[in-house]
Amino acid sequence: MITSSTEGLASYPGKTTAAQNEHNGDLGINSPGAVPGAANMNPAESFAFARGRRSLDRSVWYSGWLLTFLATAEETRGQFALIEATARKGNVPPRHVHHREEETFYVLEGEMNVTVGDRTFKATPGTLVCLPRDVAHSFAIESEQLRTLILLTPAGLEDFFKEFSVPAPAMTLPPADEPAYGEVQRMLEAAPRYGLEFVLP
Repeated sequence: MITSSTEGLASYPGKTTAAQNEHNGDLGINSPGAVPGAANMNPAESFAFARGRRSLDRSVWYSGWLLTFLATAEETRGQFALIEATARKGNVPPRHVHHREEETFYVLEGEMNVTVGDRTFKATPGTLVCLPRDVAHSFAIESEQLRTLILLTPAGLEDFFKEFSVPAPAMTLPPADEPAYGEVQRMLEAAPRYGLEFVLP
């Protein structure tokens, strides 16, 4: 699904697993008017936390991207992961499918063209792009640079990014001559462990 001030809505059917249904309502806020299930929430189990926006010790270089892990599975009990991501023009990941999570982009700066199934959309600042699980997708950065938030629900795929990255030595993009997705063969071999499937030509 993509929403922006200029785009309409495009939705694809999503799947909900039995495990997800079983845990729906487990999270809540112990306050007046809280959602059903909130009373079952033990404050000791809460994953409330706060930190600064950008942190070098939580940042990596991944296939031409600078990724900063704002929230990970360990911090959210697996409910979601949130990543701030920056990349330059021309970065095009192989077309792929997520079988375990929805991947949602919120574009902060720049532009990209996103292909979801057989549809293509332009995503500009303020655009929210939801990529449903089990639907092939890819994107191409059209501006000189793109900065976006990536929400993974549930969490887990961030470990794939960590496996194929190196600690960022500075809060900058990797060198322009670093090949993007240069480890594609190893990525193909590791992908099934993360519920990820690359759709190669």
